[in-house]
Amino acid sequence: MNEEMKVFAEEIYEKITNGVELSEDELREVLNCFEVDEEVTDKNRWDEDVTTIVRIGDKYFAIDWRRGLTENQDNCIENQPYEVLKKTKTVTDWVPVSWEQNEDEDDEDDEDY
Repeated sequence: MNEEMKVFAEEIYEKITNGVELSEDELREVLNCFEVDEEVTDKNRWDEDVTTIVRIGDKYFAIDWRRGLTENQDNCIENQPYEVLKKTKTVTDWVPVSWEQNEDEDDEDDEDY
């Protein structure tokens, strides 16, 4: 990271931790420069809701925003970053019985080797 980027990261970190709102331009720069993960949380015909995780300093922050999906739809970046932690979860899914039977058959095939 070059010196200019380090200074920008420090300024943004100070603003966030002191509760100072970032401008839309600053939010765009943060998304472009410090992204580590992204999740689409909802999708519509014209746009999609996105949560982007950024790392600034030693902390992670989420920014919720809306991405335009056509050339006529602008991105909407208005929400302020909030601190997040990475947490691993165990998820239980409901799957059709036919899938479970296929997995059992695959497991039996694996035992032959």
